[in-house]
Amino acid sequence: MNCKYKKNLLWLLVSATLVTGCGGSDSNSSSDTTTKDIQISGSIDQSISGLALGNNSEDSKDNLHDYVLAVLDYKNIPSEENKPRFVMLHMDKNGNPIVENINYQVEWSGHPKGNDLESICKLDDNYYLAAESGYYYDKSAGDYLYGRLFLIHRDASLDPDGLKSGLTVEKVYNIASNPENFANINFEGLACAQADGSESYNILLGDRKSGKLYWDSIDVNNFTNQNGETLNLKQVGEISAPKEWKTNRNISDLFYSTQDHHLYGAASFDSKISAHRSTLYRSSKAFNLEDTDFMKTLSPSSKINIDKIIDFNEDKIEGITGYGLEKGMFYGSDNDNNNNTFGYKLYSHITK
Repeated sequence: MNCKYKKNLLWLLVSATLVTGCGGSDSNSSSDTTTKDIQISGSIDQSISGLALGNNSEDSKDNLHDYVLAVLDYKNIPSEENKPRFVMLHMDKNGNPIVENINYQVEWSGHPKGNDLESICKLDDNYYLAAESGYYYDKSAGDYLYGRLFLIHRDASLDPDGLKSGLTVEKVYNIASNPENFANINFEGLACAQADGSESYNILLGDRKSGKLYWDSIDVNNFTNQNGETLNLKQVGEISAPKEWKTNRNISDLFYSTQDHHLYGAASFDSKISAHRSTLYRSSKAFNLEDTDFMKTLSPSSKINIDKIIDFNEDKIEGITGYGLEKGMFYGSDNDNNNNTFGYKLYSHITK
Protein backbone atom coordinates (compact mmCIF):
# COMPACT_ATOMS: atom_id res chain seq x y z
CA MET A 1 0.00 0.00 0.00
CA ASN A 2 1.34 3.43 -0.89
CA CYS A 3 1.36 5.59 2.19
CA LYS A 4 1.78 9.28 2.54
CA TYR A 5 3.48 10.20 5.75
CA LYS A 6 3.78 13.60 7.31
CA LYS A 7 5.15 14.47 10.71
CA ASN A 8 5.90 17.91 12.02
CA LEU A 9 7.43 18.04 15.48
CA LEU A 10 8.62 21.27 17.11
CA TRP A 11 10.32 21.27 20.47
CA LEU A 12 10.86 24.54 22.34
CA LEU A 13 12.79 24.52 25.62
CA VAL A 14 12.53 27.53 27.91
CA SER A 15 15.51 27.55 30.28
CA ALA A 16 15.45 28.42 33.96
CA THR A 17 15.69 32.09 34.85
CA LEU A 18 17.05 33.74 37.99
CA VAL A 19 14.97 36.55 39.45
CA THR A 20 16.44 38.92 42.08
CA GLY A 21 13.86 40.03 44.61
CA CYS A 22 13.51 43.19 46.68
CA GLY A 23 15.45 43.76 49.89
CA GLY A 24 18.48 41.89 48.60
CA SER A 25 16.89 38.42 48.87
CA ASP A 26 17.00 36.05 45.89
CA SER A 27 14.13 33.83 44.67
CA ASN A 28 14.83 31.16 42.10
CA SER A 29 12.06 30.37 39.62
CA SER A 30 12.42 27.78 36.88
CA SER A 31 10.01 26.06 34.50
CA ASP A 32 10.46 23.66 31.60
CA THR A 33 7.75 23.97 28.98
CA THR A 34 7.34 22.14 25.70
CA THR A 35 5.36 23.26 22.68
CA LYS A 36 4.35 20.44 20.35
CA ASP A 37 2.63 20.37 16.99
CA ILE A 38 2.25 16.88 15.56
CA GLN A 39 0.39 15.80 12.45
CA ILE A 40 0.73 12.28 11.06
CA SER A 41 -1.34 10.72 8.29
CA GLY A 42 -1.27 7.87 5.82
CA SER A 43 -3.31 6.29 3.04
CA ILE A 44 -5.87 3.51 3.51
CA ASP A 45 -8.25 1.82 1.08
CA GLN A 46 -11.38 2.12 3.22
CA SER A 47 -13.67 5.17 3.03
CA ILE A 48 -14.27 6.39 6.59
CA SER A 49 -17.70 7.81 7.44
CA GLY A 50 -17.30 8.17 11.20
CA LEU A 51 -14.84 7.54 14.04
CA ALA A 52 -15.07 6.84 17.77
CA LEU A 53 -12.39 6.16 20.35
CA GLY A 54 -11.62 2.50 20.83
CA ASN A 55 -8.93 1.21 23.18
CA ASN A 56 -5.75 2.55 24.69
CA SER A 57 -2.40 1.25 23.52
CA GLU A 58 0.58 0.48 25.72
CA ASP A 59 2.75 2.14 23.08
CA SER A 60 0.66 5.30 23.03
CA LYS A 61 2.46 8.62 23.31
CA ASP A 62 0.23 11.68 23.17
CA ASN A 63 -2.55 9.09 22.50
CA LEU A 64 -1.07 8.66 19.01
CA HIS A 65 -1.27 4.86 18.92
CA ASP A 66 -4.72 4.43 20.47
CA TYR A 67 -7.21 2.25 18.61
CA VAL A 68 -10.30 3.78 17.04
CA LEU A 69 -13.49 2.23 15.66
CA ALA A 70 -14.64 3.38 12.22
CA VAL A 71 -17.99 3.04 10.46
CA LEU A 72 -18.23 2.48 6.71
CA ASP A 73 -21.22 3.74 4.71
CA TYR A 74 -22.04 0.66 2.63
CA LYS A 75 -25.69 0.22 1.71
CA ASN A 76 -28.04 -2.76 1.67
CA ILE A 77 -27.86 -3.24 -2.08
CA PRO A 78 -26.61 -6.43 -3.81
CA SER A 79 -23.15 -5.04 -4.61
CA GLU A 80 -22.49 -3.80 -1.04
CA GLU A 81 -24.70 -5.88 1.26
CA ASN A 82 -21.91 -8.23 2.38
CA LYS A 83 -19.25 -5.56 2.84
CA PRO A 84 -18.12 -4.62 6.39
CA ARG A 85 -19.80 -1.85 8.37
CA PHE A 86 -17.01 -1.46 10.97
CA VAL A 87 -13.21 -1.66 11.05
CA MET A 88 -10.52 -0.98 13.66
CA LEU A 89 -7.73 1.50 12.97
CA HIS A 90 -4.52 2.53 14.69
CA MET A 91 -1.10 4.00 13.97
CA ASP A 92 1.89 1.67 14.26
CA LYS A 93 5.20 2.68 15.87
CA ASN A 94 6.40 4.11 12.55
CA GLY A 95 3.34 6.34 12.14
CA ASN A 96 1.68 4.19 9.46
CA PRO A 97 -2.09 3.58 9.60
CA ILE A 98 -3.09 -0.04 10.17
CA VAL A 99 -6.56 -1.36 9.30
CA GLU A 100 -7.58 -4.40 11.35
CA ASN A 101 -10.54 -6.76 11.38
CA ILE A 102 -11.73 -6.20 7.82
CA ASN A 103 -14.32 -8.93 8.41
CA TYR A 104 -15.38 -7.56 11.79
CA GLN A 105 -17.75 -9.79 13.75
CA VAL A 106 -21.06 -7.96 14.29
CA GLU A 107 -24.18 -9.57 15.73
CA TRP A 108 -27.17 -7.63 14.37
CA SER A 109 -29.62 -9.47 16.68
CA GLY A 110 -32.24 -10.02 14.00
CA HIS A 111 -32.26 -6.41 12.78
CA PRO A 112 -31.55 -5.53 9.13
CA LYS A 113 -27.87 -4.72 8.71
CA GLY A 114 -26.91 -1.07 9.01
CA ASN A 115 -27.55 0.90 5.82
CA ASP A 116 -25.38 3.94 5.04
CA LEU A 117 -23.90 4.32 8.52
CA GLU A 118 -22.51 7.86 8.66
CA SER A 119 -21.52 8.53 12.27
CA ILE A 120 -20.65 6.94 15.59
CA CYS A 121 -19.92 8.05 19.17
CA LYS A 122 -18.63 6.23 22.24
CA LEU A 123 -20.97 6.36 25.24
CA ASP A 124 -18.70 4.52 27.69
CA ASP A 125 -16.45 1.46 27.85
CA ASN A 126 -19.45 -0.79 27.14
CA TYR A 127 -21.49 1.00 24.48
CA TYR A 128 -21.39 2.91 21.20
CA LEU A 129 -24.13 4.63 19.23
CA ALA A 130 -23.99 4.42 15.44
CA ALA A 131 -26.38 6.36 13.19
CA GLU A 132 -27.65 5.77 9.69
CA SER A 133 -27.70 8.87 7.50
CA GLY A 134 -31.49 8.99 7.54
CA TYR A 135 -34.57 7.61 5.86
CA TYR A 136 -34.91 5.99 2.46
CA TYR A 137 -38.30 5.91 0.75
CA ASP A 138 -38.87 2.52 -0.85
CA LYS A 139 -41.40 3.01 -3.66
CA SER A 140 -42.13 -0.70 -3.98
CA ALA A 141 -42.89 -0.97 -0.26
CA GLY A 142 -44.59 2.43 -0.12
CA ASP A 143 -42.82 3.19 3.14
CA TYR A 144 -39.77 4.84 4.69
CA LEU A 145 -36.97 2.44 5.62
CA TYR A 146 -33.94 2.70 7.91
CA GLY A 147 -33.44 5.99 9.79
CA ARG A 148 -32.04 4.17 12.84
CA LEU A 149 -29.56 4.57 15.68
CA PHE A 150 -27.93 1.36 16.88
CA LEU A 151 -26.98 0.86 20.52
CA ILE A 152 -23.92 -1.39 20.21
CA HIS A 153 -22.37 -3.38 23.03
CA ARG A 154 -18.67 -4.21 23.23
CA ASP A 155 -16.34 -5.99 25.65
CA ALA A 156 -15.45 -3.46 28.34
CA SER A 157 -11.80 -4.53 28.42
CA LEU A 158 -9.64 -1.59 27.34
CA ASP A 159 -6.84 -3.69 25.89
CA PRO A 160 -7.00 -4.11 22.10
CA ASP A 161 -8.44 -7.63 22.38
CA GLY A 162 -11.51 -6.19 24.10
CA LEU A 163 -12.48 -4.33 20.94
CA LYS A 164 -11.34 -7.09 18.58
CA SER A 165 -13.80 -9.56 20.11
CA GLY A 166 -16.67 -8.04 18.12
CA LEU A 167 -19.83 -5.98 18.51
CA THR A 168 -23.46 -6.79 19.34
CA VAL A 169 -26.50 -4.64 18.53
CA GLU A 170 -28.41 -4.37 21.82
CA LYS A 171 -31.17 -1.96 20.85
CA VAL A 172 -32.46 0.11 17.93
CA TYR A 173 -33.82 3.66 18.11
CA ASN A 174 -35.92 5.15 15.33
CA ILE A 175 -34.87 8.69 14.48
CA ALA A 176 -38.42 10.06 14.32
CA SER A 177 -42.09 9.10 14.44
CA ASN A 178 -42.71 11.32 11.39
CA PRO A 179 -40.06 10.21 8.87
CA GLU A 180 -41.61 12.29 6.10
CA ASN A 181 -40.43 15.41 7.96
CA PHE A 182 -36.85 14.10 7.94
CA ALA A 183 -36.84 12.68 4.41
CA ASN A 184 -34.37 15.27 3.08
CA ILE A 185 -32.03 15.24 6.08
CA ASN A 186 -28.68 13.47 6.09
CA PHE A 187 -27.37 13.00 9.61
CA GLU A 188 -23.60 12.90 9.13
CA GLY A 189 -22.73 14.21 12.59
CA LEU A 190 -23.30 12.46 15.93
CA ALA A 191 -21.95 13.57 19.33
CA CYS A 192 -22.81 12.30 22.79
CA ALA A 193 -22.10 12.95 26.47
CA GLN A 194 -23.41 11.56 29.74
CA ALA A 195 -25.83 14.05 31.28
CA ASP A 196 -24.68 15.55 34.57
CA GLY A 197 -26.18 13.92 37.64
CA SER A 198 -28.37 11.47 35.74
CA GLU A 199 -28.42 8.04 34.17
CA SER A 200 -28.97 9.30 30.65
CA TYR A 201 -26.94 10.43 27.66
CA ASN A 202 -27.50 13.61 25.68
CA ILE A 203 -27.08 12.96 21.97
CA LEU A 204 -26.65 15.52 19.20
CA LEU A 205 -27.32 14.85 15.51
CA GLY A 206 -26.23 17.23 12.75
CA ASP A 207 -27.64 17.57 9.23
CA ARG A 208 -25.02 17.61 6.50
CA LYS A 209 -26.28 20.42 4.27
CA SER A 210 -28.30 22.76 6.48
CA GLY A 211 -26.02 22.47 9.52
CA LYS A 212 -29.07 22.14 11.78
CA LEU A 213 -28.51 20.44 15.14
CA TYR A 214 -31.02 18.12 16.83
CA TRP A 215 -30.95 16.93 20.45
CA ASP A 216 -32.57 14.25 22.60
CA SER A 217 -31.65 12.06 25.58
CA ILE A 218 -31.62 8.29 25.99
CA ASP A 219 -32.01 6.52 29.34
CA VAL A 220 -29.35 4.03 30.47
CA ASN A 221 -31.99 2.07 32.38
CA ASN A 222 -33.70 1.20 29.08
CA PHE A 223 -30.58 -0.15 27.37
CA THR A 224 -31.46 -3.77 28.17
CA ASN A 225 -35.08 -3.33 27.08
CA GLN A 226 -35.17 -4.93 23.65
CA ASN A 227 -38.25 -2.98 22.56
CA GLY A 228 -37.46 -0.32 20.00
CA GLU A 229 -37.79 3.34 20.92
CA THR A 230 -38.36 6.49 18.90
CA LEU A 231 -36.44 9.68 19.52
CA ASN A 232 -38.15 13.02 20.09
CA LEU A 233 -35.62 15.28 18.40
CA LYS A 234 -35.61 19.00 19.12
CA GLN A 235 -33.74 21.48 16.95
CA VAL A 236 -31.18 23.29 19.10
CA GLY A 237 -29.31 25.53 16.72
CA GLU A 238 -27.36 25.64 13.51
CA ILE A 239 -23.76 25.59 12.31
CA SER A 240 -22.84 27.55 9.19
CA ALA A 241 -19.33 27.35 7.78
CA PRO A 242 -18.01 30.78 6.66
CA LYS A 243 -18.30 31.41 2.92
CA GLU A 244 -14.54 31.90 2.61
CA TRP A 245 -14.04 28.22 3.51
CA LYS A 246 -15.75 27.36 0.19
CA THR A 247 -17.46 24.22 1.48
CA ASN A 248 -20.88 22.87 0.52
CA ARG A 249 -21.48 20.64 3.55
CA ASN A 250 -21.65 22.32 6.96
CA ILE A 251 -21.44 19.07 8.93
CA SER A 252 -19.54 16.00 7.76
CA ASP A 253 -19.03 14.80 11.33
CA LEU A 254 -19.34 15.99 14.93
CA PHE A 255 -17.45 15.17 18.12
CA TYR A 256 -17.87 16.48 21.66
CA SER A 257 -14.91 16.67 24.04
CA THR A 258 -15.75 16.31 27.72
CA GLN A 259 -12.21 17.50 28.48
CA ASP A 260 -12.53 21.01 27.06
CA HIS A 261 -16.36 21.13 26.73
CA HIS A 262 -16.30 22.19 23.09
CA LEU A 263 -18.07 20.85 20.04
CA TYR A 264 -15.85 19.82 17.12
CA GLY A 265 -16.87 19.28 13.53
CA ALA A 266 -15.79 18.98 9.92
CA ALA A 267 -17.15 20.97 6.98
CA SER A 268 -16.39 19.65 3.51
CA PHE A 269 -16.61 20.37 -0.19
CA ASP A 270 -17.97 17.40 -2.12
CA SER A 271 -17.47 17.45 -5.87
CA LYS A 272 -17.70 14.93 -8.70
CA ILE A 273 -15.46 16.96 -11.03
CA SER A 274 -12.78 18.52 -8.80
CA ALA A 275 -10.76 17.70 -5.69
CA HIS A 276 -12.48 17.32 -2.34
CA ARG A 277 -11.47 19.56 0.56
CA SER A 278 -12.40 19.98 4.22
CA THR A 279 -11.98 22.19 7.25
CA LEU A 280 -11.84 20.92 10.82
CA TYR A 281 -13.43 23.36 13.29
CA ARG A 282 -14.30 23.89 16.96
CA SER A 283 -17.10 25.87 18.61
CA SER A 284 -15.94 29.37 19.54
CA LYS A 285 -17.41 28.99 23.02
CA ALA A 286 -18.05 26.07 25.34
CA PHE A 287 -20.94 23.89 24.19
CA ASN A 288 -21.96 21.99 27.32
CA LEU A 289 -23.61 18.92 25.84
CA GLU A 290 -23.52 17.14 29.21
CA ASP A 291 -25.54 19.99 30.82
CA THR A 292 -29.22 19.33 30.13
CA ASP A 293 -30.22 22.76 31.47
CA PHE A 294 -27.82 24.35 28.97
CA MET A 295 -29.27 22.29 26.12
CA LYS A 296 -32.78 23.43 27.08
CA THR A 297 -31.75 27.07 26.61
CA LEU A 298 -30.96 26.46 22.93
CA SER A 299 -33.55 27.01 20.21
CA PRO A 300 -33.81 26.52 16.44
CA SER A 301 -32.53 30.08 15.98
CA SER A 302 -29.37 29.55 18.08
CA LYS A 303 -26.21 30.15 16.03
CA ILE A 304 -23.19 28.06 16.99
CA ASN A 305 -20.12 30.08 16.00
CA ILE A 306 -17.07 28.07 14.96
CA ASP A 307 -13.31 28.60 14.56
CA LYS A 308 -11.07 26.91 12.01
CA ILE A 309 -8.49 24.40 13.26
CA ILE A 310 -6.96 23.08 10.04
CA ASP A 311 -7.66 22.75 6.30
CA PHE A 312 -7.41 19.57 4.22
CA ASN A 313 -6.93 20.39 0.55
CA GLU A 314 -7.43 16.92 -0.95
CA ASP A 315 -9.57 15.01 1.54
CA LYS A 316 -13.27 14.95 2.39
CA ILE A 317 -13.00 14.40 6.15
CA GLU A 318 -16.06 12.53 7.44
CA GLY A 319 -14.75 11.04 10.68
CA ILE A 320 -13.27 12.82 13.72
CA THR A 321 -12.75 11.71 17.32
CA GLY A 322 -10.23 12.07 20.10
CA TYR A 323 -9.69 14.13 23.22
CA GLY A 324 -9.78 17.76 22.09
CA LEU A 325 -7.17 20.14 20.75
CA GLU A 326 -4.72 19.76 23.61
CA LYS A 327 -4.83 15.95 23.78
CA GLY A 328 -4.99 14.99 20.11
CA MET A 329 -7.60 14.28 17.44
CA PHE A 330 -7.99 11.45 14.93
CA TYR A 331 -9.50 12.05 11.50
CA GLY A 332 -10.48 9.94 8.49
CA SER A 333 -11.68 10.71 4.97
CA ASP A 334 -14.24 9.39 2.53
CA ASN A 335 -12.90 10.43 -0.86
CA ASP A 336 -15.36 8.24 -2.78
CA ASN A 337 -12.51 5.97 -3.88
CA ASN A 338 -9.86 3.65 -2.43
CA ASN A 339 -7.36 6.43 -1.72
CA ASN A 340 -8.37 7.74 1.69
CA THR A 341 -6.57 9.25 4.66
CA PHE A 342 -6.38 8.30 8.34
CA GLY A 343 -4.43 10.67 10.55
CA TYR A 344 -3.73 12.18 13.95
CA LYS A 345 -3.40 15.86 14.87
CA LEU A 346 -1.98 17.28 18.09
CA TYR A 347 -2.43 21.03 18.17
CA SER A 348 0.35 23.29 19.46
CA HIS A 349 0.07 23.70 23.21
CA ILE A 350 2.13 23.98 26.36
CA THR A 351 2.77 20.97 28.58
CA LYS A 352 4.72 20.71 31.81
